[in-house]
Amino acid sequence: MTAPISQTAFRGPGDNLVGGVLARQRLADRLPLRVSCRCLAHWDDPALDHLCINRDVDLGTCGDLAAAISLARKSVASGHVDAGRDPALRLEPQFVTILDAEHGLVLSGEVQMGGVHWCASVASDAEARRVVNEACGLRAKARAATDAGDPASAAALLNCAQALEGRLVDPFWRDLAAAAVDLALAA
Repeated sequence: MTAPISQTAFRGPGDNLVGGVLARQRLADRLPLRVSCRCLAHWDDPALDHLCINRDVDLGTCGDLAAAISLARKSVASGHVDAGRDPALRLEPQFVTILDAEHGLVLSGEVQMGGVHWCASVASDAEARRVVNEACGLRAKARAATDAGDPASAAALLNCAQALEGRLVDPFWRDLAAAAVDLALAA
């Protein structure tokens, strides 16, 4: 017994070529990828210990996702990011983001023990809505903790919210980001 197969189930060579060209063009329009890192900045001077601020540092641009992941890993491996002009300023990496040319989130991850723990991207728009709701709830709790005079709890809640928001990968990149994270874990 044979199962009926729709004629649209098979694509001819011309269709495959056109689809591949269009996919490469869409990808090319979203390159290069920009890698940045949110760091906790502080100075070596003990008199300035109370001055800790968050600072975003541009780590560079890359032509593909594998190179961007590699750049992120290498940049945070030492536990410090180069501060540039101020040698007394210490930048401790906290969170890495990779954005495309259209400012869409490609991938993000928390810096832990000299490595990057990449956030798993959401699989659907419904999951994205749930993540947004949960992150908003965490941010509201962080504001309440700040109002109650508990900055440590507020900072922890904000970090959790940012990690959740790191899952909100642009729909264009969801499958590629998931595959890249799988490859990064296997390496």
